[in-house]
Amino acid sequence: MICDCCMKIFELRDHFEHSGEPVSHHASTQSFVSSVVAGCPICRAIISELDEPRKLLSDPNVISSTMCSSLDIMKAAESNVQSYYLNFAWQTRGVSRHYRGLLVERYHRIRPYLPDSPLKEKRSWTEQTLRTVKAWMHKCLEQHPKCRLLHDWRTSGLIFQPKRLVDVGCVDSPTWRLILKEDEPIFSTPYATISHRWDTHQQFKLTSSNIQSYTDGQPLDILPRVFQDVFKVTRALGIRYLWADCLCIIQDSLPDWEIESLEMCKIYAGSICNVSITGFEDSSTGFLDKTCNYVPLPCRVRPYWAQNIDEGWCVLDPFFWWSQVTKAPLTRRGWVFQERFLAPRVIHFGPEQVLWECASLDACEAFPRGLPEIVESPRHTGFKRLDFLFKNHFREGHLPEKGQLLSMSEEDLLYQWCEIVQAYTRTSITKPSDKLIALAGVAQLISPSDDTTDVTIPKSYVAGLFKKHLLLMLEWHSDGHMYSLPGPVRSRPPHYRAPSWSWASIDGRVFYDYLPRRIEDDQQWARKSSWEMFLEALNNHMNMPHWPIPSKCLGWRPLVFDMKSSITTATGSPFGQILDGKVELTGLLILAGDIINAFLRNPTLRPILLHMDIHTTPARVEPNVLLLPLRCIQLCDHDDEDPFYWVTALLLEPVGADEPTYRRCGMLSILSTDGVQGLGIELTKSPFAAKYSASTQLESIHLI
Repeated sequence: MICDCCMKIFELRDHFEHSGEPVSHHASTQSFVSSVVAGCPICRAIISELDEPRKLLSDPNVISSTMCSSLDIMKAAESNVQSYYLNFAWQTRGVSRHYRGLLVERYHRIRPYLPDSPLKEKRSWTEQTLRTVKAWMHKCLEQHPKCRLLHDWRTSGLIFQPKRLVDVGCVDSPTWRLILKEDEPIFSTPYATISHRWDTHQQFKLTSSNIQSYTDGQPLDILPRVFQDVFKVTRALGIRYLWADCLCIIQDSLPDWEIESLEMCKIYAGSICNVSITGFEDSSTGFLDKTCNYVPLPCRVRPYWAQNIDEGWCVLDPFFWWSQVTKAPLTRRGWVFQERFLAPRVIHFGPEQVLWECASLDACEAFPRGLPEIVESPRHTGFKRLDFLFKNHFREGHLPEKGQLLSMSEEDLLYQWCEIVQAYTRTSITKPSDKLIALAGVAQLISPSDDTTDVTIPKSYVAGLFKKHLLLMLEWHSDGHMYSLPGPVRSRPPHYRAPSWSWASIDGRVFYDYLPRRIEDDQQWARKSSWEMFLEALNNHMNMPHWPIPSKCLGWRPLVFDMKSSITTATGSPFGQILDGKVELTGLLILAGDIINAFLRNPTLRPILLHMDIHTTPARVEPNVLLLPLRCIQLCDHDDEDPFYWVTALLLEPVGADEPTYRRCGMLSILSTDGVQGLGIELTKSPFAAKYSASTQLESIHLI
């Protein structure tokens, strides 16, 4: 039920709609927390903005007060208001102001997406929820040709059986047992997988000493509650077998872990669905009985300040998928990223409802037929859609023929992998050494042509990058120049994990801002890139010239040559644990300090954008650091078709005194034609060419 403070917002008169001035919401923390605990759907949506809302409930001094303001949203071709946007703001101690938006939407536009019958409170794993999940599963298996095609793409049309599976038994069975592939082949039997957070001291796991007793069978009640609940779900769905890492990988055997960890692609892709305990950070006590009393349906309201329409209005949270799935405790874990990506279907168990993901449908108990368009977001929904594999067929208006395997173009490989890396590096890994292994299954899927069994064949995948686009993929940076970057401070792990030129060599978020894409591609909710924010900041300075913000990339030319990369892994597979790696190339080396000082002397001519791999305050470059230009990029903006030029470059620190060997320590961009020419690069406009002057001396070096 909507609390009194929220209800007063809808009782205000016209001045609230038109003034744009915020009005008081909750006057105190205690009032706000009380409404959250009581189940006010608006207050619960507001609190979901916080990463750790439980801290608010335990610390009454976190929020001082909340405010609300309103904005009309007009339909483009009409003057009638279609939606109202309520913007709530509050101040948290020691943190900048938070904002959370809700929509007031015409009810008739939302009604077709709602369930036919009201959701029961405390419904847990009731018949109502089970019917909904079964309907999603049946529709996907029987009526989603796109999902079938993607399943064939993931599995190459082959049926896969894991080395070990858990037989969960029939519905009323009091026992379960472990099945070994060599003992009981069950090739045509579907199995589910599980995504959950391990306990800090995971006691229940498969080891060399208990494998025999597990194959003999064990009583159900010795299992932790989370597994008892998962068994209940799979049994109810008619799925007899389950794969779980702690029960199907011998945890005290490094060779078994090394083999099975590289089978994740086949294991999760070959499953019928993945049961994900998404909304619970601690799943040791189970999850099925934790569905709270709050029923997350849109709330009917009749605002005095809104148009008087017969069907009325409802309050809708446009960010609910973000709060319940994207930023949920489990989906922020590195291993879960690939489990969610690879599985054909995911059933998310959240604290408020059950949600569904497949390539054709995002749905939840509140919207069982699919999400209304107004709450869909390219950054959060459609995680499993993989539309880039179908773009040619969509243009032709039909899907591929049955049995025709999908293929990925080289362009898709570049953009999709870089997007995957950006999303994956928002997650965290408990064991730093797992950084690349936890994404190996996705890498295998993206590069299906690699033969992982023959170590003599040259591989296209090296340390989290692909050789076909190695130059472009070297242009990652960990400093987003964002106003707020939640997550750990970027650093390097204490032990070697990857060569310095790989994004996997650091802990922290990674960005690919400089890919040669069309910069004018519009994406709703898309963040501004680092260079856009940098140029906007420059343009806001007085006594500075106006720098054009590019609208598109006209082309680029390499400034390094004869690139060769190689890695050595523990297993011989390119996807295995890395022992060492290097890139050999020929390019220009310049003291980075010379370039930075030239900028400091005259920033109006040669602005630079500096990204250090490791966080330091202030950001500084040591005197011995060198600059290695990578690419010269030709750009233009909407107002002026006359091209201008940028250069991207790596910052390198020398290793030893004898060999020309270097480690990467950052990235730098020179954002002006004058600065590019200052490197000794000769430019021609048409045809576009960028080359070093004849007097420039290039060097052959190694990056490690």
